[in-house]
Amino acid sequence: MQTINHDHMTLTRMFNVARSPQFRLVTDNPAAHVPKPNPQNERDRIATPEEWARLELTLAPYLRRLLTVAYEVGPRKGELVNLEWADVDLRRKEFTLRRTKNGEMRVVPMTPAVYQVFVELWKERRLDTNRVFLYNDKAIQRIATGFKAACRRAGVDTATAMKIVGHKSDRMHRRYNTIESQDLHNAAAKLHVFRTNTVITPGSVAVGAEIESACQTSASGRSSVVES
Repeated sequence: MQTINHDHMTLTRMFNVARSPQFRLVTDNPAAHVPKPNPQNERDRIATPEEWARLELTLAPYLRRLLTVAYEVGPRKGELVNLEWADVDLRRKEFTLRRTKNGEMRVVPMTPAVYQVFVELWKERRLDTNRVFLYNDKAIQRIATGFKAACRRAGVDTATAMKIVGHKSDRMHRRYNTIESQDLHNAAAKLHVFRTNTVITPGSVAVGAEIESACQTSASGRSSVVES
């Protein structure tokens, strides 16, 4: 559908040029009378916790880390592979996406799982590159081959699993881009609690306590700032 819209835009531009005073080859732009179809490219479903748990077990470490971030907080693959350490703030537990499809910078808060991924990556980082996600000491470019193989091993169909790195519409991006940073951090904490309560794991209790402590610390810090 998106390809049709791109072709429509090209045709419209061609006819506009043809009917311009410079050329006067046609008197009307027929493409302008045809409405563009709705691409309907928003995600209507993401992988279930059970599907993600199976997939996670079969992923190579470099893919597991990248896709954990994608699954937990929703950046696109292209935004993650271009992420650099200068835009990762482990102290504030957030990272900044500068090279986005929409051309707008946005700040993404880390869930505990995402924070752990970045801690692991920081310990293994290389000094000859600024990129965060690496494979064989080089910046990751493509993930399709390894990802499809992991899907087969996990018994997860590729079409469903690819929604882990799906796209939000510009409308949805603008909606979430207006939310305050602290609200995003609170939402990330709630999201993690929901997932750990949905899929019971041995670390659920400890992580839940960690989240509660972090939220209390954050709330206390925020109150002191307001009072000062």
